[in-house]
Amino acid sequence: MVSTNPEEAIVDFDPDDTTQYLKGVDYPASKEELASVAEGNGAPEELVERLHTLGRPTFSGPNEVVAELESSPTSG
Repeated sequence: MVSTNPEEAIVDFDPDDTTQYLKGVDYPASKEELASVAEGNGAPEELVERLHTLGRPTFSGPNEVVAELESSPTSG
């Protein structure tokens, strides 16, 4: 039986998927703006939460966001 407990799930984000959820962001953007736009674009809740916890306060483009997501450890 597979556990579906979200706290135990390991979520991997494809960079291509991440940038699709960030369409419409006006850069430079704060992590709060990124999370809000991503949520509005139907991003998974895990991604929205990860955006809120990024170490940088602002990002100048989607590539910076993806790089930060890839380098920051998953929360949990």
